[in-house]
Amino acid sequence: MKKDERIQTTVNRYAAGGFFIWQFLLSISLNYRFWILKQHPRELWDIFAIFCFGIFFVPILCAKKGIFFPLSKWGWLALCIFLFALFFIMGQIHSVADVAGVLIGLLLAMGLLIGIAYFLNRRWKRKEGIEDEN
Repeated sequence: MKKDERIQTTVNRYAAGGFFIWQFLLSISLNYRFWILKQHPRELWDIFAIFCFGIFFVPILCAKKGIFFPLSKWGWLALCIFLFALFFIMGQIHSVADVAGVLIGLLLAMGLLIGIAYFLNRRWKRKEGIEDEN
């Protein structure tokens, strides 16, 4: 049984809206627990892990289906600033050497993620016959 495209588009739009609301409320919860309740970041790892899974879920699925989902330069900058702030608040950054270590780690992690996305994108293109095997 084939679904009507209008119905499927409406369902997808509602799912995207629900995902956005979930992500927004989860970020409010993280900020409330950290800034208002003054909980230590180690106590927030479970919610932070769920938040990160939600953030990376859509780009990974897009890459798997052959849709390249790049972040803009502002998106990468915001991600880096967020991670630096998190490490600073957790007390992990004390010197210039710590900053260099975090930068090297971020570059390696981003390189790995971009490499995986590129691999999944090429695999999908080969499977669909869009790109040659060479």
